[in-house]
Amino acid sequence: MLDASSDDMVTCSLRPSVLTGPGDYQLLPAIHSCIAKWETPWVIGDGFNLWDVTYVTNIADAHVLAAENLVTTKTAAGEAFFIQNNEPITFRDFCLAIWAHFGHVPPFTVHIPEKLAWVAGLISEIYTWISGTPTTLSRGSVKDACAVRYASGEKARRILGYEARVSIEEGIRLSCEVRLSQTRSNCFGRIGH
Repeated sequence: MLDASSDDMVTCSLRPSVLTGPGDYQLLPAIHSCIAKWETPWVIGDGFNLWDVTYVTNIADAHVLAAENLVTTKTAAGEAFFIQNNEPITFRDFCLAIWAHFGHVPPFTVHIPEKLAWVAGLISEIYTWISGTPTTLSRGSVKDACAVRYASGEKARRILGYEARVSIEEGIRLSCEVRLSQTRSNCFGRIGH
């Protein structure tokens, strides 16, 4: 993609971090579902891995800035940019912030070493394969929970003028409000039937 940038057609690459926002059907629902499954006390790994979750409208802003740059100064041509909120937070603190919006605080905390969790994930995958019953824990979920999802956004700030307008705190609040209203709608829908 970056090699495709030329005088005839300038391009750049935006590399957004993990997204959240209204309509998030992956990240927020998965973290929220841990409450009902009694999984909130468990911390896989050391719990200090940084994530920089980006609110969806901030990504849209970055696209507009990139397009404007490519039409005017072209200083972004042939470049790649990490787009994120530039507010790194530990994955555990991100989960705790989400759960707090739903009135949940884990009653205790237990740290599980990453290698032990990986073995348990493998066993869970085998159980799923044999029984056909899905489980939350897998080698992939262990990898995700322990991964670092943060990179410097300085280049995007310097060249594109990108600054996140919606903070991570506000993004979590907005995303949780939408999830909470969806959850309430589903509950009321079941009551009426």
